[in-house]
Formats: sequence, structure tokens, C-alpha cells
Amino acid sequence: MEKKFITKTGGCICEEIRFEVKLDEFPRVFNCHCKDCRKKIGGIITIIQLRENAIKIDKSKLNVFKHKGASGNKIEKHYCKKCVAPVLTYVEKWNQCYLYAGMLDDISILKKAKNIWYKDSHFPFMEINDDEIKT
Repeated sequence: MEKKFITKTGGCICEEIRFEVKLDEFPRVFNCHCKDCRKKIGGIITIIQLRENAIKIDKSKLNVFKHKGASGNKIEKHYCKKCVAPVLTYVEKWNQCYLYAGMLDDISILKKAKNIWYKDSHFPFMEINDDEIKT
């Protein structure tokens, strides 16, 4: 069975960053509650796992902040040089690149997301299971 891909566009709030990305017909979407993401954004983030070479983007318009994650592995956060909006994250532990879901112009393809790293790191006011978040 051949994989079906859907091309989407997106960009940051100042529109300095524009990109085209090929997503799986049913993209792997995660709500990450880990301490690294919480400290970076101030709360949970929704990210889309990307396949290799799935995104066309001018990386010269991005800055990168590198640090060690809780696992001790490297995390690279790529963000717009102008408005500082986070665009991509590379997680060495998984050898994966993730797109911040909110960067897409059209989010209608995002039907489901799996909650990850929430058992010890989610906000106490959230009731979480693998299917949904309740506040």
C-alpha cells in the first residue's frame, strides 16, 4: 500500500518564515507535556512528527537554540530570527524533527493527537488520558 502525502503551507506570525511541508495523510501529532516543552512555551505544545526532507524552508531565516534535554540528549529549537516564533524542534533521542502544529496555515488535517510525557509533568488542573484533555 502506497503512503499518501498531503502538502500544506505555513509560517510564523511575522510571515518572515514561510514553508511547504508534506504530511502523512494521517499525521503523527503529539501534545507534549515534558518539562523541556513546558519551559520553552509555558505550557503544553502540539507538534507534528516529520519524515526526512518533508519540509521546504529557508533555514537561513532561523536561529537555533541547542540544549540538553531531560534524557541528556541534544534538543535543537529552530525559531524565526525576527519574531522568535518556534518553528521546528529536533530531538536527538528519537532522531526526529517536529513541526509546531500552530505554524500550519490550515490545521484541519489535525484530527487526533496523542498526549506524551504527561504522567509526571502535566499541569495539576488538567485531567489527561491518551485520547483527550479536560480542563
